[in-house]
Amino acid sequence: MIIIGTVFNLLTFIILCQPAFRDTKVRPTLHYMRALALIDLINLYGWNLDNYLQIVHGFTLNDSYTVASCKFFTFLNYVTLHISGWLRIFICFDRYLCLSRVQPNTWFNRSKSVLIIIFGTTIFFMLFNLHLLIFVCYRNDSGQIVRSSKLYPLYPIYNQINLVLYNGIPLFFMVLFNSMSIYHLIRLRYATIVQNSRIRHRAISITIISTTFLFFVTGTPSSISYSFFYGTLAATVTGRRLMNAFAAIGYTFPVLSFPIYLITFSEFRRATIGLVMRNREIQPVTNGTRQAHMTNMELQHKPNTHRLK
Repeated sequence: MIIIGTVFNLLTFIILCQPAFRDTKVRPTLHYMRALALIDLINLYGWNLDNYLQIVHGFTLNDSYTVASCKFFTFLNYVTLHISGWLRIFICFDRYLCLSRVQPNTWFNRSKSVLIIIFGTTIFFMLFNLHLLIFVCYRNDSGQIVRSSKLYPLYPIYNQINLVLYNGIPLFFMVLFNSMSIYHLIRLRYATIVQNSRIRHRAISITIISTTFLFFVTGTPSSISYSFFYGTLAATVTGRRLMNAFAAIGYTFPVLSFPIYLITFSEFRRATIGLVMRNREIQPVTNGTRQAHMTNMELQHKPNTHRLK
């Protein structure tokens, strides 16, 4: 999943930077999609990578390598989750505004405003989780690394906070905005006369709704199990296997975004095929080109005509 997810998310980011998607003034949603591709890429190298290192090499960057790696990866894991969840709130809100208005021209639909939202969300959650870098992770008297704090209990309280910030609040707003977006998509489907400015948002809206739905289907079970049932599940072999299954489902999400884009977003699919096949954009035939082509055809047929005479 790390290898495939890295390739998929890098491809997603590269394709979304292609000429077909450079007009962010018309579609500022592309800023969100690029940012989420990078966030999903970083997410692969947190707890997912630690599972591999634990099984193959017997250590984890988050728990047993060094105090510095424990601090950094604990901070990184929570920051990327929180940024990912809240950027998806804003992208769902953006889709609702684009579908509900004939000419969306609010502050939230402007390219510079979207960049401000992305930057502000990132800074806010970096500051919110900054205490993990400062106070969390230390060596006890026996020399073992402890992923907690000497000043306050970290778990399970922080897992519960994470459940609210990463799943609870985003789930409420995403369901709200996606429900209203689906309503407007249905209206667009059955309307006899539809504004072109709203039609062009339809495909990308279906893509966003699909990815946000999978975001919660894959991530919520693991968050709930670690927040409220960790002690009970970790005490039994069956419980640990269940937690591992929930975690594995959660780790698949960064791998699924690229296939969903290919299936539901036709413009993205065409850009992907063009990038992979290295096809160049076909230039339109001008009158001069057409005349030159007709002249060449006449020259090719002239010797045959001479022989017939």
